[in-house]
Amino acid sequence: MLQKILKSSSTTSVWARVPRSLVLILGLLITPVLALAHPIEGVWIGTALQTIGGDNEGTVEVTNPRILIYTEGFFSWTFENNDRVAVQGAATDSQIADALRGLNIAAGTYMIVGDQIKYIRHVTGNPNAQLPQNQPFMRTIRTLTANRLETSVTDDDGVTLILRYRRAE
Repeated sequence: MLQKILKSSSTTSVWARVPRSLVLILGLLITPVLALAHPIEGVWIGTALQTIGGDNEGTVEVTNPRILIYTEGFFSWTFENNDRVAVQGAATDSQIADALRGLNIAAGTYMIVGDQIKYIRHVTGNPNAQLPQNQPFMRTIRTLTANRLETSVTDDDGVTLILRYRRAE
């Protein structure tokens, strides 16, 4: 009796006739759209960095401040990449320069196209990043939920850096 039901075209669902590979492809195409169902606007705190490929492969917990802010069309990030040493008294120009070298700062406009974030950096700690030939800076959105954001960027050597954040609000 079960065989008759499965062979009967009038009782078989439409999805049963669709090849499984097509269903898989459709699912993979829809997944990035569903992942972007949450707004990116807000304040995000860096939690981890994962490197895939290269000499530093692995995941590390972020212990220094990494703050990423999105508003409607504008962004700002401040990432402190190394530990600062507290200076007793007035800091010298050299000590200030050393402390600032460890900051990755940028602000400007952004646009999301598909799963890509296109950043136009109007202000940055690295003046070369503002040059037209270095615009836009692109990151791929890997995950975006109500409380979690993951972006990635792959360099010319094929090394991928995945940045993980939690929502601060």
